[in-house]
Amino acid sequence: MDETFDLSVDHEIAAPPEDCFDAFVALYDSDRPAWVTESDLDLRVGGRWHVRFHPAPDPPFREERTVTDVHRGRELGYHARIQDDDGHERFATQVLVTFEPTGELTRVALHQTGFEDEATRDEFAANWPGVLEEVDRRVTGRT
Repeated sequence: MDETFDLSVDHEIAAPPEDCFDAFVALYDSDRPAWVTESDLDLRVGGRWHVRFHPAPDPPFREERTVTDVHRGRELGYHARIQDDDGHERFATQVLVTFEPTGELTRVALHQTGFEDEATRDEFAANWPGVLEEVDRRVTGRT
């Protein structure tokens, strides 16, 4: 039996789904934090999305993404090839982020598949909650 190392993270935000979607995209595109050092986004199905990260003290890395799903305020999906900063491919993964209204809140849920081992999955699992909390801060103004 093959073992899978999928990752699921969710966070509820007191804002409309469209605002959460826009803030998530801006985090990696037009309103980047310091740890996103480059981004070039073609936000359409089949569009390319190049992102370079430097989450100090960890070494920089790149994701070469292809957008697979885009429905503003509902979902954003992409296939990502994770590479060392020199372009050496480490692995590939699939990400789907959904934005579901739940009363006055929006449940932002992220599901990522394709990890080859538990350690790599856990490395990403340690960072995604902070990303979703940053989306929350950006749309609600909470600190």
